[in-house]
Amino acid sequence: MKKLWKDISNHERYQGVSILLCIFLLMIMFSCEPTAPSVLNPAEKVTARELEAELNLLQAKIDNSLASIERKNALKKFISEQSLIAFESGQINPVGLLTSFGVLLGAGASVDNVRKRKDVRKLEKQIQTSDTSS
Repeated sequence: MKKLWKDISNHERYQGVSILLCIFLLMIMFSCEPTAPSVLNPAEKVTARELEAELNLLQAKIDNSLASIERKNALKKFISEQSLIAFESGQINPVGLLTSFGVLLGAGASVDNVRKRKDVRKLEKQIQTSDTSS
């Protein structure tokens, strides 16, 4: 039996080594998920799903910032229009003007804060679920 095994191992040596090498390479390829440095924390490595969650989080932050800028531009436009109307007519109602600005600013800020908190919570849950699933 020993002689048979020795004859087979000597005769099929390179085929055996190549089969073992192929098995080893297949194990490496299919067992390890590729990672890349995180956008938010470059010292941390993340998978493709986690990277997509980070991208969604950054996109939501960018959208919130752009919406905030658009609201501020609309407020500036409103103020300039009201100022032009007041200067053209010569009648200014300072209490009414200040009340209008206060209401608009307060309502806009509260709605913006609620929306931002909701978006951030949703994205944090997505990141947590992607972390626990991998």
